[in-house]
Amino acid sequence: MNATRGELKARAKEAIKGNIGMYFVCTLIVTAITGVCAAIPVVGSIGSIFLGGPFALGMVYVVYTVLRGEKIDIGAQLFGGFQRFWDAVACYWLQSIFIALWSLLFVIPGIVKSFSYSMSFYILAENPEMSGKEAIDASKELMNGHKMELFMLCLSFIPWFLLTAVTCGIASIYVVPYVSTTIANFYLDIKGQTYVAPAQPEETFEV
Repeated sequence: MNATRGELKARAKEAIKGNIGMYFVCTLIVTAITGVCAAIPVVGSIGSIFLGGPFALGMVYVVYTVLRGEKIDIGAQLFGGFQRFWDAVACYWLQSIFIALWSLLFVIPGIVKSFSYSMSFYILAENPEMSGKEAIDASKELMNGHKMELFMLCLSFIPWFLLTAVTCGIASIYVVPYVSTTIANFYLDIKGQTYVAPAQPEETFEV
């Protein structure tokens, strides 16, 4: 990793200025749709199979849009994952299956593998020609030597996760985009790449 954790976070804070509201709308849409599906018998199970992947890919498109300093287009980015429906579904479920199988060997192997596969959707988003399985394989290769770095980065957000719990989820309006964008910066950094987002007008919401 070339940048420090502090630098990755500083980049994320700069990028999300002016975009927190749209981030929240995107998160709310995903939560509402998946929540409604989950509440309907049978449909809930089907929804979890077919919605998780495309929405995960769509949220990566949202993060990349923010890092490029562009305005979020919900239809183009958030629902853009559905344009690669089967790749996204395969990536989501293969990750889930592999992590579950490794977890059978005790918890730690499952955690390690979750970090190995963690960049799959970022890779899938940047490589339209890749399948879900190819993106997972590429993530495993990319994360060799970087899993502990990502683990430590995630640990550094514990105070923010506690704040989210204490505020009954209200702080997540800021924490979710902050964490998501920082991890995207981590992915770009270990690739030796970065998006330089121009300054955005600040919102009145502060944490």
